[in-house]
Amino acid sequence: MTKAVRVAALIAAAGVSARFGANKLLLPFGESSVVRTTTSQALHSQARPVVVITGHEQPAIMRALAGLSVTFVHNPDYRAGEMLSSIKVGLDALLHSDAPPDAALIALADQPLIPPAMFDRLITAFARGCGAIIAPRVGHDGPRGHPVLIERHLWPAVLALPTGANVRDVLAARPQAVTHLVVNTDVVLRDVDTPAAYKEAVQCLTRKPSNF
Repeated sequence: MTKAVRVAALIAAAGVSARFGANKLLLPFGESSVVRTTTSQALHSQARPVVVITGHEQPAIMRALAGLSVTFVHNPDYRAGEMLSSIKVGLDALLHSDAPPDAALIALADQPLIPPAMFDRLITAFARGCGAIIAPRVGHDGPRGHPVLIERHLWPAVLALPTGANVRDVLAARPQAVTHLVVNTDVVLRDVDTPAAYKEAVQCLTRKPSNF
């Protein structure tokens, strides 16, 4: 049975792109930029609201997303806090909003190849009661990717994680709550952390999209 749910998307866009050497999120991608493409993909899905967590070069990221129906929250600890601090900022903002959603999809701003259909598959699985944590997995025994859906009642566990921890620690502590959604594409693993990865992602734009 499918129930009505409201699922937000958190787009982590605060990083300093240390491995890349420049702000990878502002690089051109298709007809826009990496960060605008990723955010637009989320906006074309069922996820609402779409929240972008800023940090490094906040004004430039906001300009790159001008005109999109997103909410911005800023992570002042983006340099020292790594990814976890951004996720905490996003979840805290959702928890204290007027209408907290039932779950949140944690997405990475440097994964522009993830299509709206991937967000929607995770939301549908959650609506059908498949699990409190749902993550895409490449094949039955392959690696886990993004975005990762986390139900609201587990957000306090993420917010309580100490510095240096990772959201994976919450998943590892609750294996019974985790459902892996098997997919036949590696776009859930692909980011643009390096110039080589960026070049390959751009080349993927010309390929025929996979069925998930």
